[in-house]
Amino acid sequence: MYRGILLVYDITNYQSFENLEDWYNVVKKVNEESETQPLVALVGNKIDLEHMRTVKADKQQRFCQENGFSSHFVSAKTGDSVFLCFQRIAAEILGIKLNKAEMEQSQRVVKADIVNYSQEPVTRTVNPPRSSMCAIQ
Repeated sequence: MYRGILLVYDITNYQSFENLEDWYNVVKKVNEESETQPLVALVGNKIDLEHMRTVKADKQQRFCQENGFSSHFVSAKTGDSVFLCFQRIAAEILGIKLNKAEMEQSQRVVKADIVNYSQEPVTRTVNPPRSSMCAIQ
């Protein structure tokens, strides 16, 4: 029987990262009498909010190395790298090595529309309104 456990935390919430040790202790306790141990993967979620990150990537990598976990980053909101995460974990459980083409094929493609603005001159105001927000759709 093949089993995998994903420990998921929010990269913008340091407390959720600190809770990982407790979560992993529960996993170990549940599996202490099992003949085979499940593959455990650590997943940092909300990479779409990179600008709000409170848990640095190297902190996750260190935690994974110390505990023998595979490391993944995803965005459940945008779907970025979610399929690749599951594909990599399934391949690891089954002992299959994914090639570069298979992994690149699973990367999310962001579509950008090309907008043709009119070529008419734009009148400029003396104090144009400022915005501190940028949105990509």
